[in-house]
Amino acid sequence: MVIPSFYNSLHDPSVYPEPDVLDPERWLDPNSLANANPKNYMIYGAGPHRCIGLEYANMNIALVIAIAAMDMNFEHVVTPLSEEIE
Repeated sequence: MVIPSFYNSLHDPSVYPEPDVLDPERWLDPNSLANANPKNYMIYGAGPHRCIGLEYANMNIALVIAIAAMDMNFEHVVTPLSEEIE
């Protein structure tokens, strides 16, 4: 039996520059090293051994966000930077 170590694979500096820094933007660039191979992100596995809970987890996350958006009262405070687009 082979059990991969997710910590080592997700903290490989050759794939994820500055692996200990929380940087969600690294996934936005389709040409980045993080997105070069879909098997780089091994949390749910890949191929025939992919986690059967992957779709459930994604739907559950979307449901929690939807419920939070409906139940919470969001107020936007206008600031001088409100109209700035990054």
